[in-house]
Amino acid sequence: MRHFIIDCDTAEDDIMSLFMLIKNGVSVEGVTIVEGNISYEQEINNALWALEFIGKEIPVFPGSDRPIVKEFRSVPEVHGKGGIGDEIVKPSKLKPQSKKAVDAIVEISDRYPGELEFLAISPLTNLALAYLKDKSIVDKIKKVWVMGGTAWGRGNITPVAEYNIWVDPDAAKIVFNAGFDITMVPWDVIINYPINDKEWEEIKKINTKMAQFYIKIYTHYRQYSMEKEKIGGTPHPDLITTSVALNKNVIAKSEKQTVDIENCDCLTRGMTVIDFLGLWGKKPNVEVVYEINKKEFYSMLTDLLNWF
Repeated sequence: MRHFIIDCDTAEDDIMSLFMLIKNGVSVEGVTIVEGNISYEQEINNALWALEFIGKEIPVFPGSDRPIVKEFRSVPEVHGKGGIGDEIVKPSKLKPQSKKAVDAIVEISDRYPGELEFLAISPLTNLALAYLKDKSIVDKIKKVWVMGGTAWGRGNITPVAEYNIWVDPDAAKIVFNAGFDITMVPWDVIINYPINDKEWEEIKKINTKMAQFYIKIYTHYRQYSMEKEKIGGTPHPDLITTSVALNKNVIAKSEKQTVDIENCDCLTRGMTVIDFLGLWGKKPNVEVVYEINKKEFYSMLTDLLNWF
């Protein structure tokens, strides 16, 4: 049994990532919520609402509602005001935990030392704060999977920065330099593997509750991505990262490299700086994913959509 914490700024791709973990037999020990995509309270509501949809009770721990130092902005234009389009949903029964995410991360790390994996598909504020509270979690968290950054400097919130890292570059810098075993799936890699028109139509024909749910919650994001970001379909940054965490065969090419974070108040704020030539002379600290096996990912996605 694999043990995970999933860290969310809960929009549509976070929801399906949570579902994919559960569908694949992972023990999700907690869902931690952090500032990001939409209003913070709606992120909490979305996580609880999604768990009710699949009939699961997993603890949801509210975390940081702002970056450590810098200001940020949410992106409701990307995901809709509700994170699943403009619909605003609320859970009918489930409630968030009173315990905060930072404390939960430390406690769950103590409970599963050397086994716990942290799926960071959001800004890294919660993990950074947990590390600052108890640095021993570096040795207790087996793996950190990061959806974030860029491989070649093609950003989505600035010309060179990806949103998750840009939101809290100080937190990202702490995490990337702490000594965690990190695999990073960059934004400008995953946009090469969208769900195209043919696949979208195939999914529409899957006669399941989950497939219908998928089409509903992704329609806004798909339209925005294709029209505004010029992506040839629906991008799946979080879901591809989740599939990478679950199945090493989704990675077609990766490389261990030294990565640091630019946290200045400058044009490159939030940029992931990769030392391609080893000029810093430092030991590589991140496995950077450069190519995805699209067929393997799409198989995992359709398997999830046929769940029920």
